[in-house]
Amino acid sequence: MKNHCFLLADFLGRASAFSPHTSRRHELLKSPHRTAVCGPPPSSLHAPKFAYGGSTTQLNAAALSPAIHIALVSSSVGILAAYHIRLFQKELNSDTKTWRQYQADTREDWARYVRETEGWLYAIQSLRNASTAQSFLATTVLSLLTLITGRMWDILRSSTQKWERRLLTVQLASISITMLFSSYQFIQGVRLMTHAGFMFPVNGDNTKVDNIMRRTQNCQWLGLRWMYISLAPISWVVGGPRALFVVACLLLQFFRSIDKEPESLGYEDFQALNI
Repeated sequence: MKNHCFLLADFLGRASAFSPHTSRRHELLKSPHRTAVCGPPPSSLHAPKFAYGGSTTQLNAAALSPAIHIALVSSSVGILAAYHIRLFQKELNSDTKTWRQYQADTREDWARYVRETEGWLYAIQSLRNASTAQSFLATTVLSLLTLITGRMWDILRSSTQKWERRLLTVQLASISITMLFSSYQFIQGVRLMTHAGFMFPVNGDNTKVDNIMRRTQNCQWLGLRWMYISLAPISWVVGGPRALFVVACLLLQFFRSIDKEPESLGYEDFQALNI
């Protein structure tokens, strides 16, 4: 369409060369205040663009300034960090047990039960199922990280603006750190459960295996927690700092619901027995 407009303008310009009003038309064409008939003005063809969240948009008044961007990102990180600091302080200084502590106590009691009853076959089957599940989670997290890194690396190489390249680098680093930590914790859980499987029949009276099973639960909890937290930087890439702040608030409510003291799961009897 633009080519047709330019051809039409060229044709009219040539035809007007023989008109007595040619000089007047030339003045109008050279005027900086003329209005374009076809297509956007030339200045808009070279307007600065900003790649944000994987999409290129025109800079306008609605774009966030770097100060607001940093403020939203810092607030999101602060929300998640403050919650987990308070959670760990609550576990250390309070008698109320969270879901993570309840699961860790359950695994330690399970290891003690296996040693007392010598249920080695039952223990190996349970450990095999748990190891398979955590291996699948670790593989899934690494596969997703590979896909995300490949896509963001292509965008990073094609970027020309300095601020944009720095932003994409920070976003890619935050996604990689959270997902790699998640996969690492899952793998460590598998390693500890494999070690516990060899220790059960050999050192039946050794209580170290009980502590190992508690550590496997901590590894699984950390793996899932880092996997959930990785949704925050992913939303930052997709929707910008506003989406990051919203997802951080949603994750805060989600964590509060799953970290509270378990109910209707036999936890009251568990506490009453003082096991």
